[in-house]
Amino acid sequence: MKKVFFALAGVAAVAAMAGCTQVQEPGSVCNMSGIAAQRQMVALPAAAPGEASPLLEMPLNSVSITDFTVINKLYVRQVTAQRTPTGTVRVNSQIINCTDYPLLVEARTQFYDQGQGPSEPVSAWKRLNLAPRTSNTYSESSMGAKNVQFYMVELKETR
Repeated sequence: MKKVFFALAGVAAVAAMAGCTQVQEPGSVCNMSGIAAQRQMVALPAAAPGEASPLLEMPLNSVSITDFTVINKLYVRQVTAQRTPTGTVRVNSQIINCTDYPLLVEARTQFYDQGQGPSEPVSAWKRLNLAPRTSNTYSESSMGAKNVQFYMVELKETR
């Protein structure tokens, strides 16, 4: 009986040590159900001036994924903006690839003034390479200083 007990204890110890030696790489967390719950797709055209629009506006100071082919493949983990010492605005967005294959995406930024009109031309598209289950950071700076109050980042898959 003691031999069986020691044999089982030895097997349990070996199994416990084997479990400790397994290394799991941290993976990106993609909570797509939370994002999907916030989306509202409306098939109606925009309303006439002076009437309420049935379309949900794209909020300023955010990242908008404008390409439906990657809308469930990308997760915007964070978007921040800050004024530089020269007064320009620098936007940073952390984009996560939630797929098991590489993605090539493009992003650009439009900066807006206090009246929410464009304060300068939209930036050029910048490419981001996203390996499977990894993140990358998109950054853009405004050209203007005092007139920039808002921004919107557009994100799409490279064609």
